[in-house]
Amino acid sequence: MPTVIPFPVEGGSRCEPQNSPMTEMIREELNQLSSNEYMVNCIMERMKPFIATLDCDLSLDMEITEENEAGVMQMIPSIQDLQSRFDGIISEIISERILHEIHLFHLERATQV
Repeated sequence: MPTVIPFPVEGGSRCEPQNSPMTEMIREELNQLSSNEYMVNCIMERMKPFIATLDCDLSLDMEITEENEAGVMQMIPSIQDLQSRFDGIISEIISERILHEIHLFHLERATQV
């Protein structure tokens, strides 16, 4: 199995990567790309620090009062647009990482022979 280099992550309130929805999404994507269970498990192990990094709280906490309610309501479409763009960017980053890990796995296997 490849060497996993742990990267430090701040905070201790993150979910265990193997239990997170992000882990399941990435595992499902890998399973769609390959039926090689060994490869999927190796990549998932290597991606644990990456997945832990993705598990961050991006909630927007704000207090809505009668005075700022109209302004907050006007912001909602912009916030939704920002969330959609952010989701797209994160999806692209995850896809690139998955493809990189698959390529790396095959390179490592080729050099082991």
